[in-house]
Amino acid sequence: MPGTTDLEYGEPFNKAFDYIRSGIDTAIATFNEIVEKVQQWKWLLGPAALLWIKHSLETTQAALNVVLDRVEQSLEHQLPVLSLIEVSFRWVNDVKTPISDLSSDTTNPKNENLPKWTGDAASAYNAKALKQKAAVDETVLKSEFISQWLFTIAKANVDYAVELAKIVTGLVGKLVQAASEGGTVIDLPWAISTLAKSVGELVTAGLDVLLTISQRFIDALGNIRDIATQVGDHSKLPGGRWPEAVRG
Repeated sequence: MPGTTDLEYGEPFNKAFDYIRSGIDTAIATFNEIVEKVQQWKWLLGPAALLWIKHSLETTQAALNVVLDRVEQSLEHQLPVLSLIEVSFRWVNDVKTPISDLSSDTTNPKNENLPKWTGDAASAYNAKALKQKAAVDETVLKSEFISQWLFTIAKANVDYAVELAKIVTGLVGKLVQAASEGGTVIDLPWAISTLAKSVGELVTAGLDVLLTISQRFIDALGNIRDIATQVGDHSKLPGGRWPEAVRG
């Protein structure tokens, strides 16, 4: 995460959804094209072949509907996830980084000749400076913790979108291949049967990957108690509360 920006994760996230949208449109159009071919040639296919084709098309459509359901859910969360990515990096850039710069300033302020300070003034300042440094360092740690938590959730969503785009791309490839190979009334039943099998395997494998990614998201959400503890512990913060920049 150090040295990165929200664009490095926001852009691939948005690109994944661009692929998903265009891919789904192509997948639906190609599936309908295959169905139209069956309708055109059904009088030549015969009852047995039509029943076989019908079963294969239903299997393919069921797999397509599963992917469409995942796509719909993801599209609903696209903007919130982008916001989450932005907030995660704001915690680093707008909170952690500027506050961490204050850590050395509390014990070594600029334009102050501390080595020449002596007596009660030096002791009083040193005691106060140590408390200030502890508060600053604690704020840095808390902001880093919260940023990493938000980033873990955002990263899981980005990975989910990228993997979903791969599934959609693979699905399109299988459908286009079937439409191409089913160019004759003889080849059409075999092409559709092969399509149903390959699409089923593709979606099943893809859903397994999505499930693994979703578990990472769930695990991160499970740390909400740790976040509440981090945010709620003000014992080392200046004045017993978060700095104004954070609260605002």
